[in-house]
Amino acid sequence: MTRRPSLPGAAAALLLAACTSSPPANRPVPSDSRPVAAAPEVVALEEPEAEAPGPAVAAPGGADAEVSAEDARGVEVRWPQDVEGSARAVVATVAGNPIGVGELMSKWVMRDPDAVRGLLDDLILSRIVLMEAGALGLEPPVDDVERIVNERLDGLESQARAAGAPDLATFIRARLGLEPDPFLRQLNEEAAVDALAPRCVRAWLLSSDRREVRAITVEEPAAVDEVQARLARGEAFEAVARDLSTDGSREDGGRVPALVRGESVLARTAFATEVGEVAGPVREGEAYLFVKVEAAPAPLEGSWDRVGPAVDRSLRARRVEDPEFWQWKEAMTRRYDVDTEPFLGLIR
Repeated sequence: MTRRPSLPGAAAALLLAACTSSPPANRPVPSDSRPVAAAPEVVALEEPEAEAPGPAVAAPGGADAEVSAEDARGVEVRWPQDVEGSARAVVATVAGNPIGVGELMSKWVMRDPDAVRGLLDDLILSRIVLMEAGALGLEPPVDDVERIVNERLDGLESQARAAGAPDLATFIRARLGLEPDPFLRQLNEEAAVDALAPRCVRAWLLSSDRREVRAITVEEPAAVDEVQARLARGEAFEAVARDLSTDGSREDGGRVPALVRGESVLARTAFATEVGEVAGPVREGEAYLFVKVEAAPAPLEGSWDRVGPAVDRSLRARRVEDPEFWQWKEAMTRRYDVDTEPFLGLIR
């Protein structure tokens, strides 16, 4: 899984794209035609009877371990069950001859592999978000879910008006082939994941052993010498980064999202450097890195009741950035038992 989803809106984007085909004659859409959203659930289970202890479950920021939905601290996350069947499940017939879901998926992968694998990636990460939210005791934030749903319904209503549909329900039936109620349930489920995801990502980061760093990236030996000379004269690392770094982080004085332990050159260098010190030049491919470690914050511990306020403050100050998301995704695909073999079986 290499695509970084927009946490995780690809399915919603495809639904919206499906609504753009030939419009009927112009007719107004009544303003009161919008269906009402219903919030999805993250449900705490009753305490089970005492049994022999099973394997320990890692806290969201702890050591990586494989866990399942049933293991997640006695919390069950409910998601819709897929249609039962296999690669032989029939999606259409022609003169009585079946077309199976495996054939459909194989053709789709051949024509648009990035879209198919991106959607699978979205589904996998959505399940992980729900399990992480359950482990934290984090409920879907109702206000955010409602805002996201309304934004997407606004977009659909604009398309419905342009198409001349009499109301949004008719538009959904005509363009998507779906009834409004199940469509809206799916829309709510996606909105809930979109609202939970940044909180889960940031909660994981703040509960992890991490380093806050700035970096300067240069590509020429002469630039290496200039960085060293200016730092030796006592110039601020941020100022040198703005002037000389070739990385996009130069605009923010070389600040990069906090790093957890990992195998990248930047992460290894950060964890091998004392707070307040500068390391470098360190070779990374064709470039040279200088790394200043600014802080090694203590990891947060506890459930959402305890860590939530700090997470929300952090998100208000700065949204989740791509490198932070990639680190979270790598950690989560190690923590959970992700198996895409059934998908591969469909398209072989």
